[in-house]
Amino acid sequence: MAFLLVVIVNGSPEPTADMYFKNINRCNYFADKIERGHHNRYSQKDSQALITAYCTPRMIDEETVFWD
Repeated sequence: MAFLLVVIVNGSPEPTADMYFKNINRCNYFADKIERGHHNRYSQKDSQALITAYCTPRMIDEETVFWD
């Protein structure tokens, strides 16, 4: 089993079909960073496009390449 990173931008799924992680915490780290985007105290978070990212469990082949 692995965790697939899923990214939705403005309601449309982005191609992440091969972004598998062995560890759910590592996958969630990237999902969180993608959703939050880059911002600091001088920029506004509202300027980023509507992005949703999450991780979903998947059964995969043994030859699958992981990102962690």
